[in-house]
Amino acid sequence: MADRTAMVQRLLPAPPEVVYDQWLDPEALVDWMCPHPARCLAVDVEPWEGGTLRIDIEDAGVQFVVAGRYLELDRPRRIRFTWSCSTWPDPAWLSVVTVTFEPRSAETTHMVIEHAMLPPDLVDQHESGWTAIAGQLASQVSRT
Repeated sequence: MADRTAMVQRLLPAPPEVVYDQWLDPEALVDWMCPHPARCLAVDVEPWEGGTLRIDIEDAGVQFVVAGRYLELDRPRRIRFTWSCSTWPDPAWLSVVTVTFEPRSAETTHMVIEHAMLPPDLVDQHESGWTAIAGQLASQVSRT
């Protein structure tokens, strides 16, 4: 399974509660969830276990949808959700994203994004995307 998992780690300049809340705030997600120059056109979240997540994205003139369902919400430690993409060879393929938040000081958080069960040919693309997204989130929380 490891060969189908993208993993990114980042130290963020905010406490875990602040970082966690960014992941469930649709207005915040619009700003940082898509690796630039792609952009989020709309984000809809139902932030409870079993609730849905939908991100409408535009990248280089192509519009597509990422959709999922929240599996676990453990504030401020962990978020798990399913993830599928309308542009994947099989858009019904479900992968799982787990994001963990660990305090490193009063004002910093070690965040790990683990995206498992990806289509094998898309692991590198997602690791690159999550790396960019983690950087954009770091910039976002440093401004709040």
